[in-house]
Amino acid sequence: MLTKKAQYAFRALTVLARRQRAAASNEVSEWLSAREISEAAPMSVKFLEQILVELRSGGVVKSRRGPHGGHALSRPAEEIAMAKVLRMMDGPIAPLACVSLHYYERCEDCVEEDCGLHRMMADVRDAQLSVLEHRSLEDLLNPT
Repeated sequence: MLTKKAQYAFRALTVLARRQRAAASNEVSEWLSAREISEAAPMSVKFLEQILVELRSGGVVKSRRGPHGGHALSRPAEEIAMAKVLRMMDGPIAPLACVSLHYYERCEDCVEEDCGLHRMMADVRDAQLSVLEHRSLEDLLNPT
């Protein structure tokens, strides 16, 4: 289940992706302030600013100060994988730590090779990743 933090991050990134698209046709500047983003996708500006810091640290968003500053996507929306953003915001995608590709932790009380739950949850992880690794922020702009 997505946390509010991840949901808000995806909402903010969708606003920035739409702005990037409009800026590409020279309609507007690609830069938006946190307040403008929060007005377009209602959320607390303070919480949004924390999310934007994490997205900037993860290389998804760029920021600049000044009267013409704000936040923008650091690369085209089609190059921003949903899985990357989800891991940034929520950590592991896998339902159990023992099947996580990036945050693996061995279970203390079972033998993974003989564990049916381990095998099943690995299948769940693979199904989720097959969607999240092959979908981008661009897909949020074109939901059909």
